[in-house]
Amino acid sequence: MISSPPSVKLLLEDPLVVNPGETITLVCVPSGGDPPPYLEWVRPGGEELPKRSVVNGGTLTIPAVTVDDSGAYSCVASNNVGNPAKKSTTILVRGLRKGRFWITPDPYHNDDNIQIGREVKISCQVEATPPEELQFGWLKNGRPLRSSERMVITHTDTEVSPGTTNLDIIDLKFTDFGTYTCVASLRNGGTPEISIDVNISSTTGEGGGGGEKEEEEEEGERRKEERRKDPPPTVSFISITSRFIFN
Repeated sequence: MISSPPSVKLLLEDPLVVNPGETITLVCVPSGGDPPPYLEWVRPGGEELPKRSVVNGGTLTIPAVTVDDSGAYSCVASNNVGNPAKKSTTILVRGLRKGRFWITPDPYHNDDNIQIGREVKISCQVEATPPEELQFGWLKNGRPLRSSERMVITHTDTEVSPGTTNLDIIDLKFTDFGTYTCVASLRNGGTPEISIDVNISSTTGEGGGGGEKEEEEEEGERRKEERRKDPPPTVSFISITSRFIFN
C-alpha cells in the first residue's frame, strides 16, 4: 500500500462576509491523502474557537456570530504522512465602529474662531467592515442634503479605512444655522447605522446687533456704518452629540 500526504479544500467563499447574529457554517473536506486525514479547525496563534461553536468532523458551525468572531480560521488535515495540509479563510462580520468628527476651523480653540462669511468644514469618520460597503449621507434638520456650489459633500475612497466624508459650507450664513447629521451605513444592511449630530448656532445672536430701531435717519446711517466696520459675528458649535440609529 502506498501512503500519501493529506490535502484539503474549503467549500465556502473567502472572505466570508456575514451579518451579526447569523449562523455560519465552514466546511472543509479532504481532497487527498492515504490513510484518510484527520481534520480539525484552529485559529491563528492558538486562539480558541468561539465557545458556542460546534465542530463535526470538517464542519465548523458558529451560531449568532458577533464582531468578536471575525478573523482567520484554518482547517488542518493530518495523517502522519508528510506535513499536515492547511487551508484558511477569513470571516468578516459587518459592522460600524469608532464614529468621530471634527470641525475646521476648530471652534474650541480661542484663536481659531468661526465667522460668518468664512468656510466651515465638518468631517465625519467611521471604521467599517467591510470598508468597501461603507456609504455616507448628510441631513440638515432631518432632511437629505445634496452637494451644491455652497454645500460641497466629498467622500474618501471606499476601500480606504477608516472612511471619511466632508461637508464644506462655503461662505457661512445665518441661514445655514441648524442641525447637520452625518449618517454612516453599510450598503447591504444588517448592522446599525451611526449618526453624528452637529448643531450650529451663533454666540452673539442672529444679525450681530442688526435689530436696532433708528430714531432718526442720520443716527441710523451712523450705526450702519459702525456695523460695517465691526468684524463678522463669531459662531460656536453647541449641543454636539453622537447617537445610534438601528435599522
